[in-house]
Amino acid sequence: MAFARFSTNQQKFPLVYDTAWKGLVSSGSYITGDAGQDFGNSYYNDHHFHYAYFIHAAAIIASLEPQWLQLNREWVDLLVRDAANPSISDQYFPFSRAFDWYHGHSWAKGLFESADAKDEESSSEDAFFAYAVKMWGRVTGDPSMEARGNLMLSLLARTLRNYFLMQDGNTNHPAEFIANKVTGI
Repeated sequence: MAFARFSTNQQKFPLVYDTAWKGLVSSGSYITGDAGQDFGNSYYNDHHFHYAYFIHAAAIIASLEPQWLQLNREWVDLLVRDAANPSISDQYFPFSRAFDWYHGHSWAKGLFESADAKDEESSSEDAFFAYAVKMWGRVTGDPSMEARGNLMLSLLARTLRNYFLMQDGNTNHPAEFIANKVTGI
């Protein structure tokens, strides 16, 4: 199965644990010296976006092949912990690396400098990450994780509607911006 290349960490640039910022990162930037390798993954850029595809695919595979879940759960759980750790006492991963519970959405760009601060970059991939967390929680029988995914989806729905997808009558942005219907990066 193609997924095994990743769950056994045999891809071109295997994931490694970074002790400085406490997370799973691509070894690509360390090997090549290119900070942009693997879309900047070594610098925590877009972990929630990228890991969502693995988490969601894993949820689908596990729902079809329950024995696969037993062999791969730990690896997928690590991806979830890296981007959306629910524990403030976890010594290996920070609490909620990407999702900002106050603002109701995730931030992109990882450790990269940005003249205009961090950004939302992809609201659809942010929502997809929350959905992937929900589905992984469902298939693994973890009601807390499923509920966390649901809560993230609920917050995102409200936040995206009010601050990113500008409908007529939106009072959160200047009137001259509303005609654009969406915000820019």
